[in-house]
Amino acid sequence: AIPSDVFYREFYGPMNENKDTIDIVDATQEVFQAMIEFIYNKKPNWKDFALSFLASLYYLAEKYNIKELRDEIMASIPEHEVSMENVLDIAILAEDSILHKPFSDALYDAAATFLRIEFKNKLDQALQFFTKPEANEVHAVVIFKVMSRMNAICKSCHQSPCLNNIGITEENFAAGAKVINIKQKSPSFGWIVELVKTVEAQGAEFMGKRVADGNVSKFTLSPEYYVYNCV
Repeated sequence: AIPSDVFYREFYGPMNENKDTIDIVDATQEVFQAMIEFIYNKKPNWKDFALSFLASLYYLAEKYNIKELRDEIMASIPEHEVSMENVLDIAILAEDSILHKPFSDALYDAAATFLRIEFKNKLDQALQFFTKPEANEVHAVVIFKVMSRMNAICKSCHQSPCLNNIGITEENFAAGAKVINIKQKSPSFGWIVELVKTVEAQGAEFMGKRVADGNVSKFTLSPEYYVYNCV
């Protein structure tokens, strides 16, 4: 079944205007083909595609109202590698995609999260990185937006900068935030825990509620076991 009412009307309904072919002028053949294959249930690994490719594909997913495709693209963004070499490019792509706000926000968040971890939440060092020649004044708006997100109060951990991917300690314990067990071979939704309170004991522990089943238990309060999961 075709999961797009817009696609169906354009290619099979009155919008078709009895044409045998319809010109696609706002996407490359490769991007349009990826959408068609998704419609017919081919499920690629989106993290293997360049973010610039996914930006074009997200545009088509919005144009043809394919929610499942939009959701899968969005879910793949945190899986893409961010590095010192490409973080500015990702932020620039976020600004280029500003008309598609969810996608743009996800890219900006990916860039900001990487810089938080890379510079251990030290905004001055991140700003110094952006003073290098390749980050010139043409990119001033982009840099400002990334820095603003690094300094924004997180809606999950309620901290600024956000603690995402930072190990949990007694000093940074944020009740209500979520952490994930990184000792598991395949961390998943089932290992996400919502912080409740710290517990005074011989070994540092905290009370937490498993997101998967709502059960409240004691867990080891250690950055070697749990990191914040603010996504």
